[in-house]
Amino acid sequence: MTDRQYCLFMNGRIRNRNIGCKRHDNAYGINGGGTGADRRRADRALYAHMRENGDPLALLVLAFTRLFGWFFFNYHGKPWRGQLVRKLFPGY
Repeated sequence: MTDRQYCLFMNGRIRNRNIGCKRHDNAYGINGGGTGADRRRADRALYAHMRENGDPLALLVLAFTRLFGWFFFNYHGKPWRGQLVRKLFPGY
């Protein structure tokens, strides 16, 4: 049995990425979410985790999550309620 891959578009098996990505996904997901400030905190926590592990992709991942994370984040109110990705792709 293989472990679940939490990192999108990168190898989660190196530099302890999968643990950081899992925490980030949980902060974004159904049981997480919140406001834009909560999303910023989750993105910065992933960035800090990657920097602590000497990951050269840390800054690129921070930029990616800031630009595209709104699509996956579970907003509790404005600009909508829930995750837009689940509204457009219910099986995701």
